[in-house]
Amino acid sequence: MTTIRVPLQVVFEIHEIEGGGYWAEASSLPGCIVQAESIEALKKNVVQAVEDWWTGSPVKTEDEARQLAEIQGSSKPVDASFPQPYDYQRPPSWNDEDE
Repeated sequence: MTTIRVPLQVVFEIHEIEGGGYWAEASSLPGCIVQAESIEALKKNVVQAVEDWWTGSPVKTEDEARQLAEIQGSSKPVDASFPQPYDYQRPPSWNDEDE
């Protein structure tokens, strides 16, 4: 097997989680979201998140949707139909000024 490595720059927007921890999203990779208790751990998790995004399924399961909603401060997913596409858009009420 031959492997080709492609250097890739992906920009993640980092957000603090109320009560502790951080989550980050890559707008250029829809649905590529990661969380961690510290910035150092978040940096490590970002690499795995990008790898998972490239090799993962283009849809999320109900369990994944509920986990994402919880991370983002909601008690239920944005849409109740499953599987959901990974083209999640941030709600208009979210803005970085609130952080």
